[in-house]
Amino acid sequence: MSTPENPNNHVPPVPRYGEYAPVPPLQPANPAAPAYQPPPVIQQPAYQQQPYAAPGYYTQPGGERPPRTADMIVSIVLLVIGFFAMLIAILNAFTVTMQMEAIYSDYGVEGDYEPGAAAAVATAVIIISHLVLYALAVIFTIVLIRKRRISFWLPLSAGVLASIIFVGAFVALIVADPALLDVLTNPPA
Repeated sequence: MSTPENPNNHVPPVPRYGEYAPVPPLQPANPAAPAYQPPPVIQQPAYQQQPYAAPGYYTQPGGERPPRTADMIVSIVLLVIGFFAMLIAILNAFTVTMQMEAIYSDYGVEGDYEPGAAAAVATAVIIISHLVLYALAVIFTIVLIRKRRISFWLPLSAGVLASIIFVGAFVALIVADPALLDVLTNPPA
């Protein structure tokens, strides 16, 4: 390595720490001026203020949500399907006795099916729950469609809940019948 004393060496000397560091320009001190001045607030008249919209959410002029045509069509189709499913479930509820007699004959249960309080309760639960669920699904789906919100999930959820109630009522009816339950748990050899 060469030293700075050597005149034949063209390598500049190594600077010491901070020797070539830039010096910031001096600012004139003005103690009267504040360090930060917030920008002036410009108030819009109330009729020009836009309602809140989530960042990135498209709104039409006037702050309305865009129409959800596909969601509306799917919701209406689901409500129509739900209407026919409700009718079928209610008609099946009126034939509980005939269906239980068919189950008796299919599984070879001795005797005849005697409808009791469980059959009346199962019929009432199916009819009332399906009518109420369908009415609520129609009302709240229309409300969501008018507000231009996603609404297809409502008739879909009502249909799933109605199916669970229907199957649960029939399972409760089968469990409440000791003769049928005995044949189902202990099948004949």
